Amino acid sequence: MSSNKFYISNEYYYTIKRIKNRIIYIPCDELKAKQRYFLNAIKWLYPYKADILNCARIHSGKKWILKMDIKHFYDSVPSHEIQRVVSKVCRRINQHNNSLSYLSLVTINGKLPTGAPTSSHIANTCFKRIDKEIMSVSSALGIDYTRYVDDLTFSSYCKETLEIVEKKVTALLAFHGYETNKKKTRYISDNKQQNILGLVVNNYRVRLPKDFKRKIRAILHSYAIYICNSNIKDTKHLAWDTKKEQQLSGYISYICHVDSLFYVQLKRYARRLEQKYCVIIPYFGH
Repeated sequence: MSSNKFYISNEYYYTIKRIKNRIIYIPCDELKAKQRYFLNAIKWLYPYKADILNCARIHSGKKWILKMDIKHFYDSVPSHEIQRVVSKVCRRINQHNNSLSYLSLVTINGKLPTGAPTSSHIANTCFKRIDKEIMSVSSALGIDYTRYVDDLTFSSYCKETLEIVEKKVTALLAFHGYETNKKKTRYISDNKQQNILGLVVNNYRVRLPKDFKRKIRAILHSYAIYICNSNIKDTKHLAWDTKKEQQLSGYISYICHVDSLFYVQLKRYARRLEQKYCVIIPYFGH
């Protein structure tokens, strides 16, 4: 067996990747297919939608923003909560007798592995009760609250009120077995860039940061040059493969969703590149 592979059975295994202090478990194709099937069943029983744009929009134009992070979120989800969710889903899909088998497909040593497609939805489902408690505490103080996986965001016009909610939420999370990452707790006033989940929310507008926009323009420019020179041998420009093209397509779809004004500007920029290099950039339609 390869040292970077973690087998959960003779048929299924994860490939292990270490990124800084994090361990990512990448399921093999067969295991991923099983997990995606079960994920669809979870979504059917426990629908959950967390949209980055909506999460950011709620906090736009606020004087103060408080960002908190749950430390080791997936590892902190209690095993009995995971078992509860898996058992209920198995009963709904008439697989009650196979609940232990499905549990072994979505956990490692009773924990949710980072990298499995099922982990995020199971964790969100297990956290739903705590979400309601945090929402209750926040609403009582007149504070807006959103969560995206392990990122908790609160906003108010008063910093002192946010300091109160930080103490209350930290205690509430500790009671349920979760710990906040103090190094990532931040208060951001509106005289600085208020960035939530990669989106800027100052002045009642939700938009992408300038450095991200510059990066996308540079990628698009590189792509146009690559298409122009694709028939020339030994081109000096970095070759593009299918994966990189899919990444660019994903970026453009994301931009269209979260920042429609920049999407229009980027589309005009793409048209200018097409005229300059006599190419067709396919991601904006014609």
